[in-house]
Amino acid sequence: MAKLLAGKVALVTGGGTGIGRAIAERFSTEGARVAICGRRDKPLRETAKATGAKWLVADVSSSDSVEALATWLKEEFERVDIVVNNAGIFLNGTVATTTEAEWDAVIDTNLKGPWLVSHTLLPLIPAGGNILNIASTLGLYSMPNAAAYCAAKGGVVNLTRAMALELAPDVRANCICPAVVETPMATDRIDAGTEDWEKMEKAQPIERMGQPEEIAAMALHLCGPEAEWTTGSIIAVDGGQTAG
Repeated sequence: MAKLLAGKVALVTGGGTGIGRAIAERFSTEGARVAICGRRDKPLRETAKATGAKWLVADVSSSDSVEALATWLKEEFERVDIVVNNAGIFLNGTVATTTEAEWDAVIDTNLKGPWLVSHTLLPLIPAGGNILNIASTLGLYSMPNAAAYCAAKGGVVNLTRAMALELAPDVRANCICPAVVETPMATDRIDAGTEDWEKMEKAQPIERMGQPEEIAAMALHLCGPEAEWTTGSIIAVDGGQTAG
């Protein structure tokens, strides 16, 4: 059976851990040549060893770093068929307590980053290419004590729609909005097995957290040949959390 991404080149930002690593693994399994980037070299090395991906340390919030990433990608692959904007950070903080530096850090990585990477790499994306943004269910609704994160992910949702309109018909753009997924970003905030962890699990009708591989499965569908008529779609993969 033919592999769904055979011959494709895919970049996954934040590709060293969590959802990014799962997407890199799934895309590689389906025949893509995968590049990953992130701020820390150790997880990038580990993921590259497991998947065969090429890797580069890069900061998606820095124009100089992203320009260097684009140069490297052109030299290594000549083109990029699929761009997965996955890199992100989480910060607790209200409108009143979030500092300007904290606000800028979250917005620069989570919202500016997907725009900057896509903007810079557009010359390398051929007709038939894909941009996939990873947002959050907190881009569809909000919650207290995460003002910057909610603002950034809501921006990613509408940025995706703008991309879809502006880049059609040559390049498709879609967005996945996961609820809480069992990744280092989640386990760094809440200890598994605690009361808070159980509350987080029960916030979804399916009563468990998502797994990175479940987000990767949707990413594969959206970036593969079965979704060639899909663009501008905002898809919640959330255990039913946004159903009501």
